[in-house]
Amino acid sequence: MKAVYQQDFYTWTLEQAKLLRQKRFNEIDLEHLVEEIEDMGKSEKRALESYVENLLMHLLKWEYQPYYIGRRSWELTIIEQRKRLNWHLKENPGLKSKLSEAIKRSYELAKSGAEKETGIPISRYPETCPWTYEQFTNPEFWPSPAE
Repeated sequence: MKAVYQQDFYTWTLEQAKLLRQKRFNEIDLEHLVEEIEDMGKSEKRALESYVENLLMHLLKWEYQPYYIGRRSWELTIIEQRKRLNWHLKENPGLKSKLSEAIKRSYELAKSGAEKETGIPISRYPETCPWTYEQFTNPEFWPSPAE
């Protein structure tokens, strides 16, 4: 069973599902099954952080480069990321307890991404996220241009 896991993951998953449905628990590759379930949870957390990062990066660009010609694209990305984040949390409510950590981690990456895409030095952006979760996910919220 372990050889199948290493050589053909897809077939392994089908076999494990079949064994579970048939309640043949003593034949399950428990060690790898547990690892895969844990990885699934980690994947959902990474997706949360990705949505937050992308949203925050575009909000930073919106605020710090208000006259950029590609602003409409940013607006559409902000709207989309708010929806994706909302849907993801509805499908995975247990992740709400990870929001504070996700915002901190994602904001660091959002600043770097905004610097890379705008050329505005990272030192110009606030050290910590300037918005609350409620603010940056609110469809009515659009940051004012930075001074």
